[in-house]
Amino acid sequence: MTNILLEKLKSQRPNAEWITQKSGIPYLPLDIKVPTKEIMDEWNDVKDMAVDHRDGDTLLDFKNKGWSSLTLYGVSANVTTHSDKKHDWTEIKDKCKITKQWFEDTFHKENFHGRIRFMLLEPGGHILPHKDRQSVGLNEVNIAINNPEKCSFHMENRGTLPFKEGSVMMLDLSNRHWVVNDSDQPRLHMIYHGNVPDTIIERSYENLYYPN
Repeated sequence: MTNILLEKLKSQRPNAEWITQKSGIPYLPLDIKVPTKEIMDEWNDVKDMAVDHRDGDTLLDFKNKGWSSLTLYGVSANVTTHSDKKHDWTEIKDKCKITKQWFEDTFHKENFHGRIRFMLLEPGGHILPHKDRQSVGLNEVNIAINNPEKCSFHMENRGTLPFKEGSVMMLDLSNRHWVVNDSDQPRLHMIYHGNVPDTIIERSYENLYYPN
């Protein structure tokens, strides 16, 4: 009887809602494969269209430096901040066919409820400490198309997030966070605003907390 009980307890796993809304974890590495080379190639075809992102932000007379963005799914390619207007694939979609298909295959278009953006941080650039929202919980998904060795993503009281090329992290951006690129290479990530399929969340959590 004891063995049966222990086996039953051992087999229990939390569901996606608990993981994202109640676990309190600041980030969750998602078990997703990313075609980083192909996405980078497509980015190189459209990068000249990128615009400065949040260039009006200030902190103690400092500003964001070297941070630019380009929207693949949203209002238009050069609208990189939140908007309540209708979202759809933007004018760069035909030059980003592999990237577009990857998002549709991975997250499914019915789950999209916000922007999908390229986010570039130039060598020597930084993103000032900030919070993106007050509500607590895992939500935004940050995808590292590359991540130079000396580029670091910091989260207040949580440490440095272990980003590397191909990392996909579901984040709680109610935590104050900032990024510093001390490398000599541009750092390219993408950010997805939308629902993540429960199966991905639950599998990823199990990989992290219930190995073997």
